[in-house]
Amino acid sequence: MARVLVTGAAGRQGGAVARLLLERGHEVTGYVRRADAPAALALAAAGARLVAGDLADAETLARAAKGVDAVFGLTVPFGDGGLDGEVAQGRALLDAAGDAQLVYSSVRGADRAASTVEHVNSKSLIEGYLRDRPGPTTVLAPVYFMENALNVSFHRLSDGVFATPLSPGTRLDQVTVLDIAAMAAHAVEHPAEMAGRRVELASDTVTGTEVAGVLGRLLGRQLPYQVIPADVIRRRAGEEIAAMFAAFEVNTDFVDRAALRAEYPGIGWHSFGDWARTVDWERVLASAGA
Repeated sequence: MARVLVTGAAGRQGGAVARLLLERGHEVTGYVRRADAPAALALAAAGARLVAGDLADAETLARAAKGVDAVFGLTVPFGDGGLDGEVAQGRALLDAAGDAQLVYSSVRGADRAASTVEHVNSKSLIEGYLRDRPGPTTVLAPVYFMENALNVSFHRLSDGVFATPLSPGTRLDQVTVLDIAAMAAHAVEHPAEMAGRRVELASDTVTGTEVAGVLGRLLGRQLPYQVIPADVIRRRAGEEIAAMFAAFEVNTDFVDRAALRAEYPGIGWHSFGDWARTVDWERVLASAGA
């Protein structure tokens, strides 16, 4: 059993990691913004110890990490501090982990040349700091999240279509937080094997048309695919998100998923359809309507 601090534990990714570690019998401290938030309370009911604090609050984060064997950490580029704030979060995370094992969730591409997508560059800076730390470090580098499909307003599911800014046949690497959590747990449970590794994570590679087909079958109705114009994305989501999708549109460098599965066969990798079947879509749509 390992003692693990999980940051962002009330969020989608950190929450998946915390729940799986608890299921596997580890002692989890969940670092959350609000200990009275519903997701935090559910985590506490499952057996986690909660510490409330901001990711940039280095002092509180260090106290939460005291005495742990491992830290699962992520940083957030879209908060009030922006990209500089995300880098500050990364430095606080590094300092808090000390000599303990650190499993950092970054993003694919952050180990390469400067990107047109700014949050990739901020994570690149953080990864640079992590390379110099004394303790063992594993970097997970996920691609686009399947869970983004739950943003039914953005994807216009409530309008009876599935829409993204990509051409219908453009292939997109995607990953679910369920597989990220499984890789994080594997790293915690095999620290010597995973020390110094950077693992790019993709669960499936699908087109927008294929996603629309999967969701349509689950909803029991036709779900046409539509393309969101780039200027609409810029107005609704900002220049960085527009740049991200523009990079996806021309990408030809996909994760070698066959090699990934061969190296880590115990992860229980999800296709997009596998993941989508774990979601109550009627409830998601009803919640969006409410």
